[in-house]
Amino acid sequence: MIFEASSYDTVDWSPIPVKPGTVINKLGKTKPISITRKEITLKSPCRIDVGLLDYAALKFTDDNDYKAGEMSFACDAYTIVHVKLINEPEIRIKSEREMFVRHYAILIKKATNYKGGFEIETTAHSYLHVGFGSSAIMAETTIFAINKLLGEPMSFREIRRLVAYNFVEESDSDHTKLFPGASTGGSFNTIRRGGFVITSSECEEIFHGEIPSNLSFIVGTPKVKVAGPENSETDVNIMGWERHNERINAAKSCLWIVMEIMPYWVKGDFSKVGNAFYNYTLFGGKGMQMLLYRCDAPGILFEQKEAGLEGGWMTSAGPSLVVFTQDKDKKEKAIKIFKRRGCEVAVVKGDNIGIQEI
Repeated sequence: MIFEASSYDTVDWSPIPVKPGTVINKLGKTKPISITRKEITLKSPCRIDVGLLDYAALKFTDDNDYKAGEMSFACDAYTIVHVKLINEPEIRIKSEREMFVRHYAILIKKATNYKGGFEIETTAHSYLHVGFGSSAIMAETTIFAINKLLGEPMSFREIRRLVAYNFVEESDSDHTKLFPGASTGGSFNTIRRGGFVITSSECEEIFHGEIPSNLSFIVGTPKVKVAGPENSETDVNIMGWERHNERINAAKSCLWIVMEIMPYWVKGDFSKVGNAFYNYTLFGGKGMQMLLYRCDAPGILFEQKEAGLEGGWMTSAGPSLVVFTQDKDKKEKAIKIFKRRGCEVAVVKGDNIGIQEI
C-alpha cells in the first residue's frame, strides 16, 4: 500500500504480522539493574488526543521517523497494571491484551538484559478502540512498572523511545496478530504527569499545562464499524489523501498551536483555545478523517459549536468526538446533542497527576 503526501513523498507499507518482542528499531545501552522490591501496581489516566501537529509526517515504526507530534489530555478513565518479578525466565500474563502486553515485556527484558521473568496483570477502562489511547497506555504503564522494579536502569526518555520506536497495533479481527503501528510518544508524555501536553518531533514534550478542575470532557462515540490495520483499504485511502493535503495544513495547524492554543491555555482563556481546536479539526486533516465514518461527524461537531460548547474535535483516529466546557448547562446540552445523534456518551474530567502507585 502506498501513502502519498506528494509525487515526491510516498510511504510504502505492507502490514505483515510481527512476533511479540520483535525489535523494530534497535535498543540503546542501559544502566545495571538494581532490584529493591518485587511487586508494584500502577494506575495511569487515559489519553484523549486532539490531533497531530503534522499528519504528513506520520509514519510507521518500521520507518523510524518521528516528526508528527501530538496534542493530548490526560483524563480520569484509568488503566491498572500489576507486575511481580519472578526468578523463572517466564512471562505470565493475565490480560485481555495478552500478546500485546507480552511484546513490551519482552522488549524491556531484552533492553535491560534481565534474566528473570514477570507476572503481569492488567485491568483496562471500558473505552477501547475509540480514541482513549487504551493500547499505548497499557504498553507504557507495563514498561514503566517493570523499569521501576528493576531500579530504573532506563531513563524516562529511553523507555518512551523503547515503546514509541517499537510500537505495534493489535489486529481487531485476531488478537494473536500484531502489526507495526504509528506512535508519536505523546500518550507517554501525557500520562507521565497528567494535564494538557503537546509533543513534538522525536517524541519530545514541548508544552505542559494543568487542566482546570471544573473542565468537563463530553465524549460522543457514533455507532460505526472500525476496521483493523490489516483489512481497511478505506483507512489507507484516507491516510494518503490526508498526507497529501497536510503539506499545506500542517503549517496552518502549527501556527494555531503556537499563536493561539499555547498562549491562551497559559492565560486561561479556554474559549479561544477551544475555537482553535474547532478550526484545527474542521479545516485540517481531522476533517478528512471524519468523512471516513459516514455518520455526519462534522455536522455533529458543528452542532456542538452552534450550541456554545467552547471547544471540540475528534479524538485520535476516531470515531469518538469530544467537546469541553466549564459550564454545567452546556455540558447537559452537549450530552443531549450526542444522544439525539445516536452516539454513546461518556463524561470525563482532567487528570493532573499522571502515573501513580496504588
